[in-house]
Amino acid sequence: MKKWLLSACAIMIGASLSGCSNSSSTTAANTKSTDQKSQQSDKNTDQSANNNTKGDKKNLVVWTFANTHTKYYEDVKKQFESEHPDVNVDIKLLEYGALYDKYTVVTKSGGKDAPDLIDVEQSAFARYINGSVPFEPLDSYLQKNKLTDAIPKGRQALYTVDGKPYGIEIAACVSALYYRKDIYDKAGIDVSKIKTWDEFMEASKKLTGKDKFIFSGTLKDQGTFEMLLRQEGGDIVTADGKIGFNTSEGVSVLKRIRAWKDAGIMDKSSPDGPQLWEAFKKDKYIAGFGADWWAGFLLQYAPELSGKWAAVPMPLGGPNSVPTTVAGGTGMAISKFSKNKDLAWEFLKLTHLDTKEVVKSFQIINLFPALMSAASDPILHAKSKMTEYFGGQDLAELYGNLIPKAPNQNQAWWRPLVTKAWEKYEPDYQKGKISPEDFLANVAKETQNSMDAEKSRQN
Repeated sequence: MKKWLLSACAIMIGASLSGCSNSSSTTAANTKSTDQKSQQSDKNTDQSANNNTKGDKKNLVVWTFANTHTKYYEDVKKQFESEHPDVNVDIKLLEYGALYDKYTVVTKSGGKDAPDLIDVEQSAFARYINGSVPFEPLDSYLQKNKLTDAIPKGRQALYTVDGKPYGIEIAACVSALYYRKDIYDKAGIDVSKIKTWDEFMEASKKLTGKDKFIFSGTLKDQGTFEMLLRQEGGDIVTADGKIGFNTSEGVSVLKRIRAWKDAGIMDKSSPDGPQLWEAFKKDKYIAGFGADWWAGFLLQYAPELSGKWAAVPMPLGGPNSVPTTVAGGTGMAISKFSKNKDLAWEFLKLTHLDTKEVVKSFQIINLFPALMSAASDPILHAKSKMTEYFGGQDLAELYGNLIPKAPNQNQAWWRPLVTKAWEKYEPDYQKGKISPEDFLANVAKETQNSMDAEKSRQN
């Protein structure tokens, strides 16, 4: 990741920093953790990125930015190479930013030193789709192998351009509401019976007080806004690639966030890094909503709270609301410049679309898989440190039930422009100088102007 994981994802807890959760942000690390070892691997990548042979064997080069993904791919590599004795799989771990900078150079140099396969984090994907997409379309491969519906369409939307899929998502990234069951139970509040956000806010008010909140928060609302907008059936980008946030649903979401802050449900600013988790340990924050990887953060950074947490579907908002949202994601793509495309597909199919191997990815990466055939595997539902942390609850069952209901997160090359426009007008919005309606209208207009200017520049 570009920054330390804790700082990057500190507010996913209900205020979800857009660095980890949303493609529009460029301000923090993106989804999964990149180990510092990647910087060492970086040094050797230019020299061997796409040597087609290694000795007498074909060389299949894979780029990734996540240490956990590297471990998983190294494990799958053993089986793949045993089935393809004439192939050497060369897995390169790069620092997050360096990986995509290198691939940008590859695209501008006509494919020189291109990898065969590349992990594309969902927010980085946008930088490659303003024009000719430098990845191989996968629709024919999926159709041939009868795998078109293997991954929920909402997850595949992140890597789809003009109806063609260019990547395969590895993680479901569906979100739930996590809460301190011990505290809510003591207060006589049965969160499992709460159906709406209004009911949750009203019930939770008595648990707030001086320096006591339900959710952590941030001065910037974009990450939280995007998650909650998707829950309401909207998104920054519409399904047909247009601006989608300047809507009545968008206004309602902004007003909900402001109401939470005004009522003391959500903190207006939270600490980063270790201080954030210390605040959870001291009961300053007692709930949050986020993807499965956020639950993993709790387990890793607040182990003292084991047995005190529970999870339920997210409460509903408006009439189009669903009980979950999505946050984050990384898809594997085949480089347009690969000279081993069919072989690359076979490796991609094994790592992302083979039920047995994908279940193994859960054990190594600790992310609930996007592959729907893996959701019911007993290994995902076995007792573990995670189930113990959540009082014996089977989170895999919860996530499995939410996957079919997960909303789309649509993709467009201009998504990063929304963040620039948002940051331009947010100070005045937070100071109350402009209304939610005017704020979203201003952001939409600024984004459209930037899109038009970019198109004019290209022409």
